[in-house]
Amino acid sequence: MRKFIPFIFIIILLISFSSKADNYEYGIHKVEYKNLVANLYLPKTEKKLSVVIAFGGSEGGLGTGNANGEMIAPYGIAVLGLAYFQEKGIAQTLDQIPMEYFINAINYLETHPLIDSSKIGVVAGSRGTEAAFLLASMDSRIKSLVVTTPSKVAWHGLTVAKSAWTVGGQDVPALGLELDSSAKLIDRFTIALENKTEVDKSLFKFENINGPILMISAENDQVWPSFQMSNDIEVYLKNKQFKYKVVHNSYKTGHGFSQETAPEIKQSIVNHFVSSL
Repeated sequence: MRKFIPFIFIIILLISFSSKADNYEYGIHKVEYKNLVANLYLPKTEKKLSVVIAFGGSEGGLGTGNANGEMIAPYGIAVLGLAYFQEKGIAQTLDQIPMEYFINAINYLETHPLIDSSKIGVVAGSRGTEAAFLLASMDSRIKSLVVTTPSKVAWHGLTVAKSAWTVGGQDVPALGLELDSSAKLIDRFTIALENKTEVDKSLFKFENINGPILMISAENDQVWPSFQMSNDIEVYLKNKQFKYKVVHNSYKTGHGFSQETAPEIKQSIVNHFVSSL
């Protein structure tokens, strides 16, 4: 079976639990730049703003990016809530997404008079962490990164047996699922990750990332082994003598975390960007 079963980074995690913020008021502005589908959350202040590019996973659309905007903007950090598929004018499925689309998001931020383009971060969840790692390793303008339930490799798209991502029109090396659709999803991913040759081809160049990394994983992840992959990334970066801080926080939950863990996770994301941008 070629199709991935979609999985969702729960948006409610980002918006339903309050914590003490600096309480900046902010405006929300629809982005009009090339074919970007995005909203820019701009805190109201006279200083230039650091900014976080935020997007979700296999749920698609603007929901997760917008939720991150509502979560982070009150702390005085701008947020570009970005959709990369399932919106009018862009791809409708998570298949063959050009990384140039994300690079255009960075280019747009460089044109904005209120944004300090030397202070750009990225936050993404689940399938979106593939794009986040690719983007941060390709473009040194990204200075800080948060990934939730991340993958260490690129995977095929949701509907075709080709990479979910392209660069310069060429497929990014990616893994496909093993077994068939009757097997548990976690087993299909786990067995695919046992193919060391293919994993090595599809592994992200984490050492090229130009800033600190926060990884948040689920120890009982029922979708893919985000906890083990995060541990593997830590070891990889240690062996590469990565010069930036790497933090890995794990929780004894499933892929979507839980209401009990939400306040701590939310605050850790905010704190990471406040301290690193």
